[in-house]
Amino acid sequence: MSSVWKKLAMTGMAAVASSALGGVIYRRMRYRKIKPKPLKAFDELRPDDTRELHLTAHRGLSAVFPENTAEAFTAAGKAGFYAIECDTHCTTDGVWVVLHDGQIKTMFDGTGDVKSYSYPEMLEKKMVNGANIENFPDARICTLQEYIDICKAYGCRPMIEVKDRRIEKMQSLYDLLVQNDILKSCILISFHISVLRKLREIDQALEMWYLVEYITDKKIAAAKEIHAGVAFCAQYNSPRPEAIGKIHDAGLTAACWTVDSKELLEKMMDAGVHYVTTNSILPCAAAREKVSTAENR
Repeated sequence: MSSVWKKLAMTGMAAVASSALGGVIYRRMRYRKIKPKPLKAFDELRPDDTRELHLTAHRGLSAVFPENTAEAFTAAGKAGFYAIECDTHCTTDGVWVVLHDGQIKTMFDGTGDVKSYSYPEMLEKKMVNGANIENFPDARICTLQEYIDICKAYGCRPMIEVKDRRIEKMQSLYDLLVQNDILKSCILISFHISVLRKLREIDQALEMWYLVEYITDKKIAAAKEIHAGVAFCAQYNSPRPEAIGKIHDAGLTAACWTVDSKELLEKMMDAGVHYVTTNSILPCAAAREKVSTAENR
């Protein structure tokens, strides 16, 4: 083998090894233990700041409660968030349930995709991950209906991320919104533009946001086509206020996720973003008194 071919072979082997290692690292990060985060308050981070800001609780008050659970949603409601965000998938028996990843091993003592389970089967799965999970031995999967009931009880806007990309399921999701009379109050968000297009076909008036990691002209155009706002990763786009400005120039809502620091919050507000999703920033310091945190259980 010539020296050139040896170099090429070694390069190929290195690439394979690097790819394999990257996969291991990714899996470890994806299924890592979720640790609690310290709670902050907007009026402590930005005293005397009177600019308009709507805070959304990311997967409920997930900094100190297991994410996407009734307990996390209830805590967010008590804290007075503008909206509460959740992630939803549909089970084999047509029940919309709340969890972030389709692969249940991220949060539960099981394997496989939630779409291959019935709701009773999912109820049997114990939740084994989440902030302060050791204080919630009875934590189980929450239904979208339970989540909606909590949002309505506390006057918070439901912000529902549609993770299930099967467009044939969107009518049943829409029907659930109708049954709960939340068509005007809810915000539907998704990374899947095909899902948003289908929902727009069903209802021209739904408020929807297209989730993106990086803001691009192409994604703004796609959102504008279906009259949807653009929700973007704040951390990835914080150095690009001009890109955020393009969303406003297109006449669309600009929202961001996930903001947990004073510095990133300030950058987003300076860029004119009024809708911010957070794990740990409370609407005000007084909200602490209304929330019985998981550490005190």
